[in-house]
Amino acid sequence: WMENKVSTKTHGAFSFQNAFFYLQWKDDPWVAASKTQSEAGLITLRKTRRRSKLHPHKQRSKYICKPRDVVEAGNHFVWEFITGRSTLNVPADAAILHHYRVCEFGGDDCVEAPSVIDRTAYKYREKLSDVVDKAWQDIGKHCYLPELDPIPLLSSLVPSSPDRIPTR
Repeated sequence: WMENKVSTKTHGAFSFQNAFFYLQWKDDPWVAASKTQSEAGLITLRKTRRRSKLHPHKQRSKYICKPRDVVEAGNHFVWEFITGRSTLNVPADAAILHHYRVCEFGGDDCVEAPSVIDRTAYKYREKLSDVVDKAWQDIGKHCYLPELDPIPLLSSLVPSSPDRIPTR
């Protein structure tokens, strides 16, 4: 996708729509098949339900920019570029930003919003888990780290593959 759509000469920022994975939603049952405690604790693998609706670009979106092309940067979009530069709004089918958070405005009303299961992060499960395990061990040599929660028990209700877990 990138090689066909990106002009490094005219695009000074790349905007991504936010997908909200609310922490109040239940953990994905597939996390019980984790190999290590740190893998089981990864929020990216535990929280796979997200809001169906993505916010439009410039509303709660985030961006990556080339600082030399930016005159004024904001939280959700670049306010002003140098002459000839602009933002590329990356389509959701190419990439979205995973935002793990509690419901906005207090309370738990957000969990009533339409949602879908999105296990995109599972593509990176092994590499991410290996890096986190190594970092945890390295830091543990120099600092006190708390005990990690045990891996949840695997239930007979959990299918043999995350692809076989029913989704909404």
